[in-house]
Amino acid sequence: MIRSSSLPTPDSARASPRFQPKGFIPTDEQTEIQTNNARHVIAMANAGAAKTTTLALRIAESITRGVAPEHIVVLTFSAEAARVLQRRLIEIGLEARLARRVRCTTFDEFARDSLRDIEGGDTPFLDSFEAVAPHVRAAVAELQRLNALRATPRELWLPEHNAQIADFLKLARQLKTQLVRPTLEEDETIAERADALDIPEGAFALYRQLEKERDGDGDGCSWRSGFDATYDLACLLGAGEGPPPALPKYRVVIVDELQDMNPASYACLEQLLAQGQAFFTGAGDFDQVIHRWAGADVSFIRSHFGAGWRNVKRLTLTMTFRHGPAMALATAAFKAKAVVSGRDHAAQIAVERYVDDADAAQRTLARVLDWQRRGRRLDDCAIILRSADESIAIENALLEAGIGCRVEGLEPYFLRPEVLMLRGVIAFALEDYESIPGAGKRLQVLQALELWQELSWATSRVEDLKIAATQPELFDAFLHGRLLKAQTLADQAAAALSADEEEEAAHRLLSLASRLRREGREAEVRLLLTQQHRAAHTVAETPAQQYARLRLARALEILRDAPADEPAHLALERAVKTLDLKQVAQRIFIDPANAEVVVRSIAGFVDSARRLGKPLREFAQWLREAEEKLAELRKRKTVLLCTVEAAKGQEFGAVILPFLEEGRFPLAGCDRTEESNRFYVASTRMRDELTLLVPDAAARVSPFVAAMKLEQAMARGRLQLETPR
Repeated sequence: MIRSSSLPTPDSARASPRFQPKGFIPTDEQTEIQTNNARHVIAMANAGAAKTTTLALRIAESITRGVAPEHIVVLTFSAEAARVLQRRLIEIGLEARLARRVRCTTFDEFARDSLRDIEGGDTPFLDSFEAVAPHVRAAVAELQRLNALRATPRELWLPEHNAQIADFLKLARQLKTQLVRPTLEEDETIAERADALDIPEGAFALYRQLEKERDGDGDGCSWRSGFDATYDLACLLGAGEGPPPALPKYRVVIVDELQDMNPASYACLEQLLAQGQAFFTGAGDFDQVIHRWAGADVSFIRSHFGAGWRNVKRLTLTMTFRHGPAMALATAAFKAKAVVSGRDHAAQIAVERYVDDADAAQRTLARVLDWQRRGRRLDDCAIILRSADESIAIENALLEAGIGCRVEGLEPYFLRPEVLMLRGVIAFALEDYESIPGAGKRLQVLQALELWQELSWATSRVEDLKIAATQPELFDAFLHGRLLKAQTLADQAAAALSADEEEEAAHRLLSLASRLRREGREAEVRLLLTQQHRAAHTVAETPAQQYARLRLARALEILRDAPADEPAHLALERAVKTLDLKQVAQRIFIDPANAEVVVRSIAGFVDSARRLGKPLREFAQWLREAEEKLAELRKRKTVLLCTVEAAKGQEFGAVILPFLEEGRFPLAGCDRTEESNRFYVASTRMRDELTLLVPDAAARVSPFVAAMKLEQAMARGRLQLETPR
């Protein structure tokens, strides 16, 4: 039976929850959220404050008071968060048969299911950028065709390579989280809309074209990828043409990670609550907003979330159960908010100074080794980085010490496109293709070289690359026949065809010439052959492609002419300067931040060669051996090397934060508030030990470290532990 209210009305009843969890006693803050009778409860929690457990208590309380589990829905922003909450229901003592009947899902999965009911059928779902890429390429081709028909074609940035397409798709996703529709206002131009959005004109034009293709010209959506369903449902619900389509009706709606809400997901939530007249409880932490690229924005949450709701209760979860009082006090000082520890534990917080990146890497290694020597599990130790390019020195230090590492949120530096490209250049210069182990890795190298040479082939030509990667002689032919050869009209035409299509075109040409000769039409045969000859010898490359080709040729000369005993880093520095990779990165990546990361990654790779001091050929061999050793080490217990974004939602016994200096963390050019949130997320992943590595020069130390007021926090933390409660 569904009651008129999911929770009791009398204030006295709030003090006596009906559901009693197993294994722990909820805090007063948790009990207040568990039993509150407000229609809308918004709970802001500190890191480690058991918000997922608290939401589980709220759900269990509703079920105990008579709400059917089927009338409760939990919405999250990741599938893992949804699974965790469903497990937590069982862990706190709710019967498994009841817990499994509670719907726990992501916003996007909920939207896909709702659209299936509204549209009367399934829409193909593309679950990766790779699956969407062919549609992007088709939209690019159509835009290029339409642009060529204009009296004055526009200069449009349009993505060609995988990295650029991924950049564009991230941008498109951000536009959708903000409910940016592709339609134009009356008398508004694409250029004006792009300028208002502060994005390239070509990017917005492609966004419009891709959405047109996805919409199927009004015949129904032809496909959806990640977050498209949430956007589509929000647009449908807000169309304003008659009553909105019906959504499932729930009595209780729960949202976890509230800080990740964006305009599109909020539009869906408001309709869900309104149509079902549901009770709402959401929990989050404003200080963990680090996904602005996905539309999460504290200012939006503060100004819009719940603004039109009645009967709203705003509560807090200040007590953290993750770490002891010293860390709780340091967090409180850093974020200027109340944080109380519910754990009697003397957490260790250490600040160490480093001279340079190599020293920081060695100090990081020393901490990992010390953790291991004390019998602690390597997989309970995390090294959290602000930027992926900072991993190189640390990866090398761990490798040399025989410590395996797994990575999250970043690629091992051996596998990054810019490093793969340089490894390809080294292999070509040395004619040592075995220094890149395996056909799969060589394929990645070839694709990286195409990206950095600003060349493109049709998707169907990937098979040609795979063949070239399997055979060293063809690998070498790729250099001379593709990378160093001036592209002609014939090459350009072939690039748009698969190998089979190119062969069929050649057969058709021969058949046509034979037929014309049989008919005595020699003049037409000569014209046909002349056209083919002209296409084969007429250069048709852009200035950027020409310069890239000449730079690559010169870089290969530099590496080949280097003395055999010269340290590799010297020749690599000259080659990298010749390749002008910074300028190339700024052209091929739409996001300037990505271009900067690439530049730093290349600098780190060259620095690895400098540190080793080996000649080029030995350095290439070291790269191969290191890669093989790394693969072997990963079979054992491994330390985690990850970005802040990847660490979010996790916790570890020991956390190490290296490179805490101004310009790196906080990262130069990034929003200061969001950088502060990233540091908060990174530092609060620890349970037992936190190591902060800061530069030796005091003026360069990250201001975030000083803001924690560690000396006071540790002194007051010790006092709290010594004082009986």
